[in-house]
Amino acid sequence: MAFVPLHNHSDYSLLDGASQLPSMVERARELGMPAIALTDHGVMYGAIELLKLCKGTDLKPIIGNEMYVINGSIDDPQQKKEKRYHLVVLAKNATGYRNLVKLTSISHLRGMRGRGIFSRACIDKQLLKQHSEGLIIATACLGGEIAQAILRGRPEVARDVARWYQEVFGDDYYLEIQDHGSPEDRIVNVEIVRIAKELGIQLVATNDAHYLSKQDVEAHDALLCVLTGKLISDEKRLRYTGTEYIKTEEEMRRLFVDHLEPEVVEEAIRNTVCVAEKVEDYDILGKYQMPRFPIPEGHTSVTYLREVTEQGLRDRLELASEAPIDPAYADRMAHELKIMEQMGFPTYFLVVWDYIRFAREQSIPVGPGRGSAAGSLVAYALGITNIDPVSNGLLFERFLNPERKSMPDIDTDFCIERRGEVIDYVTERYGEDKVAQIITFNRMTSKAVLKDVARVLDIPYGDADRLAKLIPVVRGKPAKLKAMIGAESPNPEFREKYEGDPVVKRWVDMAMRIEGTNKTFGVHAAGVVIAADPLDELVPLQRNNDGQVITQYFMEDVESMGLLKMDFLGLKNLTMIDKTLELVEVSSGTRVDPDRLPPQDPETFALLARGDLEGIFQLESSGMRQIVRDLKPSSLEDISSILALYRPGPLDAGLIPKFINRKHGREAIDFAHKILEPILSETYGIMVYQEQIMRIAQDLAGYSLGQADLLRRAMGKKKVAEMQKHRGIFVKGAAERGVDEKVSDELFDQMVLFAEYCFNKSHSTAYGAVTYQTAYLKAHYPVAYMAALLTVNAGASDKVQRYISNCNAMGIEVLPPDVNASRIDFTPTGERILFGLSAVRNLGDGAIRKLIASRESDGPFQCLADLCDRIPSSVLNRRGLESLIHCGAMDALQPDGNRAQLMADLDLLLDWASSRAKDRDSGQGNLFDLMAAPADAADAPADLSLAPKAAPVADYPPTEKLRLEKDLVGFYLSDHPLKQLSPSASLLAPIGLGSLEEQADKAKVSAIAMISEFRQVTTRKGDRMAILQLEDLTGSCEAVVFPKSYARLSDHLMAEARLLIWAGVDRRDDRVQLIVDDCRAVDDLTLLVVELPVDQASDIAVQHKLRECLQQHRPDREELGVRVPVVAEVRQGPSVRYVRLGPQFCVRDAVSAAESLQAMAFSARCSGRLVAA
Repeated sequence: MAFVPLHNHSDYSLLDGASQLPSMVERARELGMPAIALTDHGVMYGAIELLKLCKGTDLKPIIGNEMYVINGSIDDPQQKKEKRYHLVVLAKNATGYRNLVKLTSISHLRGMRGRGIFSRACIDKQLLKQHSEGLIIATACLGGEIAQAILRGRPEVARDVARWYQEVFGDDYYLEIQDHGSPEDRIVNVEIVRIAKELGIQLVATNDAHYLSKQDVEAHDALLCVLTGKLISDEKRLRYTGTEYIKTEEEMRRLFVDHLEPEVVEEAIRNTVCVAEKVEDYDILGKYQMPRFPIPEGHTSVTYLREVTEQGLRDRLELASEAPIDPAYADRMAHELKIMEQMGFPTYFLVVWDYIRFAREQSIPVGPGRGSAAGSLVAYALGITNIDPVSNGLLFERFLNPERKSMPDIDTDFCIERRGEVIDYVTERYGEDKVAQIITFNRMTSKAVLKDVARVLDIPYGDADRLAKLIPVVRGKPAKLKAMIGAESPNPEFREKYEGDPVVKRWVDMAMRIEGTNKTFGVHAAGVVIAADPLDELVPLQRNNDGQVITQYFMEDVESMGLLKMDFLGLKNLTMIDKTLELVEVSSGTRVDPDRLPPQDPETFALLARGDLEGIFQLESSGMRQIVRDLKPSSLEDISSILALYRPGPLDAGLIPKFINRKHGREAIDFAHKILEPILSETYGIMVYQEQIMRIAQDLAGYSLGQADLLRRAMGKKKVAEMQKHRGIFVKGAAERGVDEKVSDELFDQMVLFAEYCFNKSHSTAYGAVTYQTAYLKAHYPVAYMAALLTVNAGASDKVQRYISNCNAMGIEVLPPDVNASRIDFTPTGERILFGLSAVRNLGDGAIRKLIASRESDGPFQCLADLCDRIPSSVLNRRGLESLIHCGAMDALQPDGNRAQLMADLDLLLDWASSRAKDRDSGQGNLFDLMAAPADAADAPADLSLAPKAAPVADYPPTEKLRLEKDLVGFYLSDHPLKQLSPSASLLAPIGLGSLEEQADKAKVSAIAMISEFRQVTTRKGDRMAILQLEDLTGSCEAVVFPKSYARLSDHLMAEARLLIWAGVDRRDDRVQLIVDDCRAVDDLTLLVVELPVDQASDIAVQHKLRECLQQHRPDREELGVRVPVVAEVRQGPSVRYVRLGPQFCVRDAVSAAESLQAMAFSARCSGRLVAA
């Protein structure tokens, strides 16, 4: 006999299951179980993963769902507070799978009940009956309807419920017995056995498993606390009994001995195997299910694809319909079409061609290509990509390999603002019921789980943060906890804390057991699935938090089912390019075609060489900026190569300096064999691309490109057995072509080494083209380009601030908004850029459009009264008008730009304009207007001299003016508080916040910045600390002041304070922040200046004497907020150079230090304040 667990929850029962599916399958196999069921709460998230994990093993997967059933109707418009009963529903076969999918989808799309963590996806009994075929039903836990009736003392109701299910499901209906140690379990079990005997219903013994073994009880309890926001130490909270794990047959047999007959238990255990034997193969993996593309009459998908491809290629090559096609293209096209036909993918390409054609016809910007699809000539001919694979040496087999059958994967970039239109088109074309977006799951990474478990264990936030920071992040992924405590720990300090502190050990051990579990779900940023049949018969569906319909299977599982998955990505740079082209067309009358730019443009490469890379696609990062400056690219191939090399592997291997040195002749270019020269010459003898490895295998060893792709994959994934097999084939093939065995063997080793780093040339070339386009437009149309760049990033004030700083460096002035000149977006006006009204807060799109339309039809606004009279308050309300006044957009409407006067006048003018509007609507003139106007004054323009005016008021102080600008635009426009600092201030802070990313982790920096946001935080210990948002003229960043420092610096920390800050750089995942060590308010800060002739400045003895003196005046380590910076004034003849001494030379009292220095024959003085008068 054996036992099959039929009631199991995985971590897909989000935060209510600690079992990850691979471990669950492994545990079931360890225990010799013939099958295992997955019955997560209300969802089927893990169904396909379970099938894949069990494939090729002797463990049978059973797909299920512990559903919630109500007795009313889920479609009742007047929702009642019905009891929601648990019910285990298992799929017996393919029909059962489809019905389970249907019921699960309906429960989420129509049956949601409750809110927050207590919301449940419900079905009703009528639906269950309607979709009953192929389903096996079990009564579930104490939350089941029969168990609840028994516990309420209503055994007849329990029997009626059992009879209903028995009538609908017959022998596929089972009564569950469970024992988790509670008295209620025993009461229910005894009565259920009676019902089973009376009605002839079979029993099954189950254990409601939420984790794998006894060792996981504490970890699962922590998960429950994360879910409910409780502490483990809390008395009143949700708890389990500690018995809800996957039990062995023997453990199950012992469970019921105190209240059930042994033969009853034996039968219930035996029946679990009977249930598993009923379950058939679902047969749902690996069968391609293409959508039904409308093929014109007289065509098949194959002939139609051939026709549109040939026509597209002729258009690309600018050939007449009868003209012969160059054999290089004709043969390649025929080869690709033949492979597509053999592999069954013509419909796939027609679907992609169709929606990209729609996008181009609607002038929606489409990227030149993405991923390996750029290697297909058919894709190029169809307009799917814009990169010619023949002239660029791209390989089709890297994209679609006949020797490795898998679905093509064409991802497409669209303009980020109009991507939704393409998804809408696809939805309309194939049917709303056949298109959905795709779910993602957010797993608990080591850093996150450590903090979550710390919270439920009541470990202080500061301790949790410090320990989490010790975990390094490599390629965006934090190291796993198991690695952190291992012998080869990437941070030994973490391991030492784990081994030396029992509290940390318990904490980390608990976190380790739930690391990697699913915490929440989200929506894939780009993935869309398109099916031939309604999706709710194939894939369970649900809604995301915004109400969109999404699949319950994540992307890889959708693909495993053979469904068509497309990535519709939104690329902001395409939007920016399009806006630049529109602005250029408006100013010049000519539309530039970004796909037909001159390939060798000197101005473009000059821009790249000088490192002017703000806003240049993929080259903006600080690290890339220096590399591009050093490389000085001179071709698209150079750009593509550097994009391929700027990744962790090649960077770690030092390939970029080698590449740069070889390009500029500082290092010899050598080739292991002359056959390699044409393959590697474009990358200066370095293997950069996967396609180069494939070419080497083809040309040197006689591989077909399909075989070469398999070799490339084996090398890249370090498949040792496959590589050994290939080594023999490679060396033998090379020998047949006259290559020495030693040379080919060494070359194979090099290929293995580089295969790990090599990148997809098709993708790199396509993205290199976008990089070139952005650089070309910035070089030739800088004002239009920067205006478009500012528009696209208008919502990110830190980026706008950085780009305005770049505009200033380029000599392009960015003008504040103006109601009589500004448009929706940032717009060029000559060699300057005018601020866009869309970037001003509290202004709706309708108000902006009405304002511009009124300006264009009736001329510029003469004053605030004119604006209020012409634009109805229902369109542009008081809040919007306030925003326009405070950001300076109405300065030209008031003498001296007095914004306070405009605000004083506003309410009077709104009442006046409202009165005039009412009179116009009733056909009457306003009393005051009639006294000075002809009889038809109701329709006449307002006599603005009659508009009411408030008593004169003084304008706002400059600081208030700037604060209001900041509130409404996100940064200062007319001035900046830090511009008032004297030039000497820049000496103290040579690094701007905008360039922090260039600093190494833990680097010590000083910065002059302003606190734009201040947030005080109280730790669990009750200590106060602060989170600051800092900004300067170059950018902004977050800064943290920990409790110890905060206690001494709190007097300096307030919003709008201007500070000189000493801090450490802290790189956290993908963010950079500052940890504040000390600070001083710059408003009253003076400098200690030491005058040194140039010969003394370089004299070691003098330097030592100066150091000794200054160190006597150093503040104590615990003394914060008192530092005075020291500057050396080095004189050489008439010229003077200032040198900032490091923070270790700061003094406590400038006057006292100056006196000591003078006593030691130094010339020293205290300088004036840093704030300019």
